[in-house]
Amino acid sequence: MPNSVRSLELVVRRRKTTHYPLPTTNFKVKLGFTLIELLIVISIIAILVASATYSWQNAQQKGRDGKRKSDIKAVQQALEFYYQNNGKYAEEDASTGKIRCDAASPPIDWGSSFTCGTTSFMQQLPKDPISTNSYYYEVTTRDPNNNNNPINYKLSALIENNNDPEKNINCGPNGRNFCVYNP
Repeated sequence: MPNSVRSLELVVRRRKTTHYPLPTTNFKVKLGFTLIELLIVISIIAILVASATYSWQNAQQKGRDGKRKSDIKAVQQALEFYYQNNGKYAEEDASTGKIRCDAASPPIDWGSSFTCGTTSFMQQLPKDPISTNSYYYEVTTRDPNNNNNPINYKLSALIENNNDPEKNINCGPNGRNFCVYNP
C-alpha cells in the first residue's frame, strides 16, 4: 500500500475514534442570584410587610374602640343603677369630666371604684386603653323643680377608627366622637 492511502486510512480512523465532549460541560454553572433578582424579592417582601403592618394597626384600633364602647355602656348601666337608688343621676365635675356622688363629694377617677356611701355601683370605672382623659361624663339637663337635680347625661369617648359607623363628629368636648345618652 502506498503511503498516501495509509495516511488517509489513519485520518479516517482518527476521526472515528475521536470523542467530543458533551455540550453542557462548556457552560458555566450559575452560583448565585443577580442583583435585579435580589432587588425584586426584597421589594416584594417590603410590600407584604407594609400591608401586614397596616392591617395589624387597623385591627388594634378597632379592638381599642370596641373596648371603649363596651366601657361606656357599662358606665351607663352603673349610672342607671345609681338613678334607681337615688332618684337622680350622679353629679359631674365639669372641669375634668369625672363622676361625683353628689355636689360636695370629690370626683371619682376613671379606673377607681364607683362607690357612694356604702353602695358600690361599679367595681372599677373603666380607663381608656391608651389615653388618660378619653372618657367624659357630662350632665346635660337639670330639673329646675327638684333641687336642680341631674335628669339627663351624656357619656363621651374618643374613638380612633375614622371609618366607624357609630362615630359622631364632636359630640363631646375636646373632639370626643362617640357619645351615649341616658335612655
